[in-house]
Amino acid sequence: MKKLLFWIIIISLISITHADYKTIVTIVLNDIQTTNTNKTDLQKRQNFQNYIPKIQKLTIIDQRVRDALITYLNAKIEQLQTVSKNKWLWKIDNIDQEKIREIRLKLHNDERATKDLTPYTYNIDLEQTATSRAQHLSQLWYSTHERESTDNWYTYYSIRDRFWDQWIIFPAEKNRASNFTENIVYRLNYNCNSSDCTNYLISKIKGEVGTKYGFQFFMSEKTYNWPHYRWIMGTQYTQMWVGIAINPSTKKIFIVTHYSVDF
Repeated sequence: MKKLLFWIIIISLISITHADYKTIVTIVLNDIQTTNTNKTDLQKRQNFQNYIPKIQKLTIIDQRVRDALITYLNAKIEQLQTVSKNKWLWKIDNIDQEKIREIRLKLHNDERATKDLTPYTYNIDLEQTATSRAQHLSQLWYSTHERESTDNWYTYYSIRDRFWDQWIIFPAEKNRASNFTENIVYRLNYNCNSSDCTNYLISKIKGEVGTKYGFQFFMSEKTYNWPHYRWIMGTQYTQMWVGIAINPSTKKIFIVTHYSVDF
């Protein structure tokens, strides 16, 4: 970034000399786009956001250049926010995705409130990791946390590597506490053909009290504080996001929830 900002100043001064401020805008924007090659939408947006305060401080360059660059960057940020909200929508017909997100978040936060824990926020920008995992599991026809054939039932570093493959980089672990975790709901039948299946899916997500299906599967571990329940109540985690997929042949639902620290 420092190198690019240096060239912004140099090229800008040359452009102003020739009374052509649009030249610098075009050159700089091309360079910024190049720095975003092979990056996720989230990383691109962060990159654009990081440039804005830097450009604002370059008082040595023409105000028109700064205004044009910042206007463009803000537009790209807004565009990427819109893309991120729609890119990973679950491939389920007749479902209000936003209601599903809301109920999943509420189930978690209602339980966390019983222990006065900070409520989770929902990070839609990271939904890609849970969605891709849910889609993969639906193709396998069974549930597993394993990423490699040599993994145990839950191998933290293998899961972390799959996050890295999607450019999700967590900070270093502190006091050996995990920075993320994963819960999976499966074995749920899905047989809805109505024009709006939202409430039907919500009932499946909640599960019937006393059963081990849906969210009730996690709650069944409360008495013993087993892993799935502990992950709902993780004190180090601050955010969550969900992915859902349905196997079209078996009509089974797979719901993957990821939790993480801030980063």
